[in-house]
Amino acid sequence: MRVSSAWALVAAATVTAMPQPVYKRDPFPADGTVVAGVPHRPFRIRRQAAAPATPQGNQLIPVVVGGAQDTFVPNLIMAQVGDVVQFQFSNGNHTVTQSAEGAACQPLQAQVPTAIHSGHVPFKDGQAMVGTFNMPITSADPMFLYCATGPHCQEGQVLVINPTNANQVVQYSKLAAAAKANVDGTTVSGGAVGQIPLANAAFVPAPAQGAGGGGPPGGGAGGAPAAAPAAPAAPAATPATPANPAQDPAAAPPAEAPAAPPAEAPAAPPA
Repeated sequence: MRVSSAWALVAAATVTAMPQPVYKRDPFPADGTVVAGVPHRPFRIRRQAAAPATPQGNQLIPVVVGGAQDTFVPNLIMAQVGDVVQFQFSNGNHTVTQSAEGAACQPLQAQVPTAIHSGHVPFKDGQAMVGTFNMPITSADPMFLYCATGPHCQEGQVLVINPTNANQVVQYSKLAAAAKANVDGTTVSGGAVGQIPLANAAFVPAPAQGAGGGGPPGGGAGGAPAAAPAAPAAPAATPATPANPAQDPAAAPPAEAPAAPPAEAPAAPPA
């Protein structure tokens, strides 16, 4: 049976709006990394170990928060009760905040005080430790999460755990994009804030701005550039043309000495 072009367009749109494949499949290419964001500041997600053929409980599921773009990677997870989702906070300042399915960017804590909220966890260039939020899975029901920093929720920083169908992720993303406000949570709840060494994180952060940048030798960061070399001295002025001797007494030759009177001729001797 032939599929109509309309259905093909719907399928393509769904794939575009959908997140990358879920955690327990291998969403990473054969080269071992995923590169996202600006090419000259690469941000890499480390390759995850292959998941067991039969899903097992008590798994630690890493999720990268932020980075080159304001996203969750991955932003769709299938988890079992007993698993722990470890949110690892990369570049920027982000939260993990739970909302109701139909109220994207609004904290569920307003109705359920025990709903998920990590608080704001920053990451700056040069940090050796990565902030984490370990959230145990206590129910197989769908869970809807977003970042409550600035406009991150409306920009697509959302995550769904255990959706009942793929359309839930698409619809939640659309609700987030249309939200009029991005509301913060109130208190940390539903997990434990901690830290891990950067070497153990699931991501490699983008290099710091200006890293390896060719500053002046021996100059400190932010130092003023070296002064330009002084311009060469102007050549000496051409000597003035000597004045006409007739017009310049100082340059005139000395006055002629008066002529000596002629010597008197000796008288002739008498005859």
